[in-house]
Amino acid sequence: MTYEQLLNTASENGLAVKEQPLIQHDGLIKGRRIAIRKDLSTQAEKSCVLAEELGHHYTTVGDIIDQTEVNNRK
Repeated sequence: MTYEQLLNTASENGLAVKEQPLIQHDGLIKGRRIAIRKDLSTQAEKSCVLAEELGHHYTTVGDIIDQTEVNNRK
């Protein structure tokens, strides 16, 4: 998928995506907000990062810090 298609998918799922001046990560997700590093050089890189963050949204369940729960270890 293209970056634009992934942005549309995120929007359709109620997620806000913003390009930010991140330093330590290429992308982050917190709640319903996704940050993509602003200075990634290609659309392909942005697509990969956004796809990964969407994957976290779809597969992560709640507070995953408690690793005694099976769903948190997935």
